[in-house]
Amino acid sequence: MDSGVKVFQIDCGGFDSNYSYIAVTGNSALIVDPCGDIKKSFAVLDKVHALKLEYILLTHGHHDHVTGVEEIKNRYGNDIQVAGHPLCRYPHSINLKDHEKLPFGTSYVECLYSPGHTEDSVIYKLAEADALFTGDTLFIDCCGYCKDSQMFNTMKNVIMPLEDSLIVYSGHNYVPFESLGNQKKTNIYLNASSLEVFRENLKSL
Repeated sequence: MDSGVKVFQIDCGGFDSNYSYIAVTGNSALIVDPCGDIKKSFAVLDKVHALKLEYILLTHGHHDHVTGVEEIKNRYGNDIQVAGHPLCRYPHSINLKDHEKLPFGTSYVECLYSPGHTEDSVIYKLAEADALFTGDTLFIDCCGYCKDSQMFNTMKNVIMPLEDSLIVYSGHNYVPFESLGNQKKTNIYLNASSLEVFRENLKSL
């Protein structure tokens, strides 16, 4: 989709080959899960000349996904809004409800509650860029360690109904990205037909 929104995937190292993401539209930017070698995120933000970093979006509060938050705030301003689920234990200024939309450029980013890996897990849909930031919920042909019934419900009722055109951007560099449509066909955790099948598949994690 040629939307004017650009998504940058940052292989930032960290605890387990973490990814951070920066989305830019016009003079506005946001960053998802700033962590690892935060200088790599600084380099992208400097390159795109974003005039306003509007949001830090947290997919969940695990330590390896939030280690760069304070460095981002120190460099770009402590007034940057940090958004996460109300159950997220990492300090944040915006408590996001399921399906809540944050204005971003001429469009918005939507929060989808996706418990399973953690109670505070969310994914972010940036529809204007066909982007789905899935944190540790959905990986390419895999999923995060989880509570089985919660994660199965997230897969079946939150992710499966979404548009095939969305590109899955996950929280770790196992496989960089792929369309959600392809994942619906190949990801055995996403397309499991029942909770029993899902539980059996989890034995392969």
